[in-house]
Amino acid sequence: MIQVHPELHDDKILRLFEKGIHGQWGEDAIAWGQATDVTPRVRHGLALTLTPVYLGEQTAMIGIATVIPLLLRAGETEAVLYLSSMQLDEARHFRNLHRLYDLFEEDPMPARRLPEMWRYHARLLHSREPLEWVWGILISDLFARRFYGAIRDVDPQGLLGAIARRTLQDEARHQAFSDRFLENRIPQLPEERRASLLDLRDDLFRSMDGLAGRLEVPARDAGIDTTTLLDGLWLDTERWVERLGISATRRPARPLALPRTPRPGAASS
Repeated sequence: MIQVHPELHDDKILRLFEKGIHGQWGEDAIAWGQATDVTPRVRHGLALTLTPVYLGEQTAMIGIATVIPLLLRAGETEAVLYLSSMQLDEARHFRNLHRLYDLFEEDPMPARRLPEMWRYHARLLHSREPLEWVWGILISDLFARRFYGAIRDVDPQGLLGAIARRTLQDEARHQAFSDRFLENRIPQLPEERRASLLDLRDDLFRSMDGLAGRLEVPARDAGIDTTTLLDGLWLDTERWVERLGISATRRPARPLALPRTPRPGAASS
């Protein structure tokens, strides 16, 4: 999979790689001691609601590590360069949320109480096809944009707002990469492959709807409306389906969540 002197043709992805290099930032970019108006109730609700995002940053690192060898074998050197910078972004986001938990003196929700999260990431990595993974990562990044935007609005002038604003800059680069990667390949796909991308999107939404149901109470305590968030995300993905020409025939309604049987009070403790 290693090439001695690969040719680099995609200038747009290379420019994103350069932006990724220059856009790196460390924990000193955040004033961790700055004031915040977050109450103990909001902190606890946010700690539980952040759990899928916190663990998602770790699974994103795993996903990138899994996909890079596949792209190297395919000679996609520019994409590998960019994803190497994205790997550091995901690691930084995980580190920041880890520090936030410590500052709030709160713990994430136990992972065993969020089975939909594992379904989500298993589905994301189910295919060994990089194109499907990038499409799934785009959906995840669109969710991150909505979620970090909601966190920013909870505490716009405080610590949460500062973390969210810097993280959203990284997410914008990630979406630009996915856009470039997908727009070059989707027009060449047969209709059945395009339909499989919609199937992936629908499966991911079923898991997200299940997660939203489990986290509805702590999210409300944190000032986040999960229904509004996911409704907005569905519209975001529909716009990308249209933009990328993923399907001109099948326009599915938003899928229903997978059946779930939460324990009484599970979402609020």
